[in-house]
Amino acid sequence: MAGSLRINRKAIRFDRQPKTGEIILQGKILNAILALSILTVGAVATVSAQLPGTRMSAQIPFAFIVGEQTFPAGTYEVRRLGDDPYLLRIRNVDHSRDSTIFNTGLLDEGDSIRQSKLVFHRYGDSYFLAEITSQYEGIVRWLQPSKQERRMERELASNNKAPESQSVPLAAN
Repeated sequence: MAGSLRINRKAIRFDRQPKTGEIILQGKILNAILALSILTVGAVATVSAQLPGTRMSAQIPFAFIVGEQTFPAGTYEVRRLGDDPYLLRIRNVDHSRDSTIFNTGLLDEGDSIRQSKLVFHRYGDSYFLAEITSQYEGIVRWLQPSKQERRMERELASNNKAPESQSVPLAAN
């Protein structure tokens, strides 16, 4: 035949249809890659909120006590030290010598925490740091009361009174 084109069907090979086992394996691999991607994104978001060294600051308008150490009113920075989420440091931004490292315990955790703040117990003119709430980490930490605070608490309790609480907002830096 002049001018006609002959096609050898065996010579032209289109992609073959995958076998059933190959389809299942490809689906499993795709699902594993998708799951790993989602976990990676979730882990990065969680870790970035809890990075050691993440700083928060507060303007504290009164002198206060952490453990056995008294601090003047001023702007303070609170941050985690290392991988332990309960080991913290508080430092006066203007006077770095006014700082201390202290341990805390878990008081509460969850998504319902809406504001980062410091909570102080007030006994007359004395303020003791009692709690640190971190909206970014979703936890509330508490500090063990010092001997001085326990003594003042007993004195108030003997008069059927309880300490007042004073909150100071914490802002992320």
